[in-house]
Formats: sequence, structure tokens, C-alpha cells
Amino acid sequence: PAPPKMPPPPPTPKPKLLVFFSWWFEEGQKKYIELRYHMHEKVFQIVLNKTVELNDVKIAGRDGELLQCWDLFVGQKIGVLGKPTTLMQANHATLQWLEFHTRRLLKKAMELENEIMQFKPIPEVVHKILHTKKLSNGSISLRWIMRHISILTTQLYRLKPSANK
Repeated sequence: PAPPKMPPPPPTPKPKLLVFFSWWFEEGQKKYIELRYHMHEKVFQIVLNKTVELNDVKIAGRDGELLQCWDLFVGQKIGVLGKPTTLMQANHATLQWLEFHTRRLLKKAMELENEIMQFKPIPEVVHKILHTKKLSNGSISLRWIMRHISILTTQLYRLKPSANK
């Protein structure tokens, strides 16, 4: 008999917005903020207390660079309108997008770590992440994984320069 067919991989989530929520207390009152990152325009829309909207807002990270989709995750601390703000939650579509790219990038990083370990021992960073972090809650920095992949790629190139020709 023919082998069972594998189901097709889930489609890449492509939300138009990444939506994060946060809150704080000010003068004894709980204040809410919703940050909507527009993927195509690369700008934020800020909704304060579910009413006040600020559009086309650009937010810089600690390094002074404008924040992009890869910089946003649950638990990230950013400055919003001069106030330190922690992204506390995200909507379902945002969590799906974050999980998809976390899994995709960690797979690539794991492949690189495994290849490097054929030449020399290195800390199994990705292995530890996979065994200690929940991937579906959006709390892993995609930017950090991308930087880790870049470092691993450089290490592999130095160990095995012929592999990159």
C-alpha cells in the first residue's frame, strides 16, 4: 500500500497588523494601551484607554533604531510616548505569526548549531530554549534568534569556508 500522505504544512500567517496590549496604574486608575504595528507601513497605531488613537507613530528601540516586526514580542520593554511600557499580551493572529517565525528561525539555528558541533563543542543554546520556553506565548525575541543565526553562520564559515562557495 502507498505510504500515508503527510498533511501540508500550515500556511504562513501574514497578518496586516501585530497587536499588543499593555496597562499600568496612574493616580489609582488602570490605563490601557493597545499597540498596533502595521506590517506594510512599518508604523504603529496607539489606542489609549480604548478611545484615543494616535496614528503613524514610529517607536525607536534602545539602540535608537526604529522598531520593526522582528523586535516585538510579549515581555518586550519599549518606550511609548515617553513611558516605559512592557508588551503584556498579544492577539491571536499576532501570537500565531510569532510562533510560526520562532519555530522557523529556531529550526535554522538548530541546524547550524548541529553542524558546528561536528567540528567543535559549543553551548546548545537553541536546545535549551526548546526545552525551557513555551513557543506559543509569543515571548521569544525573533530579532535575538536572527542575530544568533548570524553569529552561528559566521562561526560555521570560519570552521568550514568551503561550504559557502
